[in-house]
Amino acid sequence: MKPAYIFKTLAVCFLMAVTACSGNDGGEGSGTVSGDLTLSISKTVIEANGTDAVTVAVMKGETDITSQSKVYMEDPSGNTSSFKETSFSTTTEGDYVFYAYYEGVKTENITVRAFKNIPSLPADSKPEQNTGFAKRVLAVQHTGTWCQNCPYMKRGIDAYLKANPDNCAVFVASHNGDTMAGEASNTINSYLTVSSYPSLSVDLNTSNMIQGALSDADKQAEQIASRVNEVAASGCKTAISVASENAGSSVVVNVKVKSANVENCRVAVWLLEDGIVAAQTGGSSTEVHNNVLLTSSSTVAYGDRIQLDADGAGQNVYRMDVSGAHDLSNCRLVVFTTVPNASGRFVVDNVVTCPLDGQTAFEYE
Repeated sequence: MKPAYIFKTLAVCFLMAVTACSGNDGGEGSGTVSGDLTLSISKTVIEANGTDAVTVAVMKGETDITSQSKVYMEDPSGNTSSFKETSFSTTTEGDYVFYAYYEGVKTENITVRAFKNIPSLPADSKPEQNTGFAKRVLAVQHTGTWCQNCPYMKRGIDAYLKANPDNCAVFVASHNGDTMAGEASNTINSYLTVSSYPSLSVDLNTSNMIQGALSDADKQAEQIASRVNEVAASGCKTAISVASENAGSSVVVNVKVKSANVENCRVAVWLLEDGIVAAQTGGSSTEVHNNVLLTSSSTVAYGDRIQLDADGAGQNVYRMDVSGAHDLSNCRLVVFTTVPNASGRFVVDNVVTCPLDGQTAFEYE
């Protein structure tokens, strides 16, 4: 499988703080302006249509010192040039990295990502509400076709879904050591230090791990239900809205997150496929494998940073390579947010699913 080609984006409308490094470049400042040095970018996701634009400014505290600073831009080809404008637009898709110098001090880099044909997000039924979100649970089945007992967990999941048709769990199969395993599944299994197969983890939290499986499918279903319901009862702090557009070998995914009380939030998009036929030890020679994790938007298990603005909203846009799928008509997206737990490890806060060509709106209780 080809690795996902990803444009991982940060959020709209934010300021990056000055770094501690210095250089030989920069303007001739008077030295009388006080405050932190920041590069201000009005937004970090634009449509590559030549008209959608961002404003660029260098600030010292509350003072605009753009005219006294030197701003640079690195384009998607890796070429760096002096940027002398106050706004930026483009017709070329890719990453544009901005930074500035003032009196020999360099700001942090800010990346503006340009995409063609960003899919429009669905309408928000409660645009003023930043709490009271519907909670869904991410249940990851750690499995492999070589695993003698893994079919027991699969049968337990099937029994759970049959008994709970309106359940709040989103199931994902993270394979190990077989043809369906890949970089994404290996990263997930490593993050959770999975050593026993089968296992089932809930919300990427090692404390919510079920290790091994019961031969009685109904009892296994009850165990899954108990764990899912316990986690769901804790609620969530974030809501997720998604719009995606399938472009054949790739899919563009527009993700918006909102929250009233989260500062450190991350997002990942996973591509899943159903209906993959492969021989299973302990099962059949034509076993059908569903919910198979193919690829991720992130190189880490818990996703990449999304910066929420003062209103508690943030946006990430991704282009993901889906050419490794067997049948795109059997594929869908899983999008989740993670936040740090009391131990500082990122665990899932909320999760939604979305078709490759479709939308998922914010969900409320």
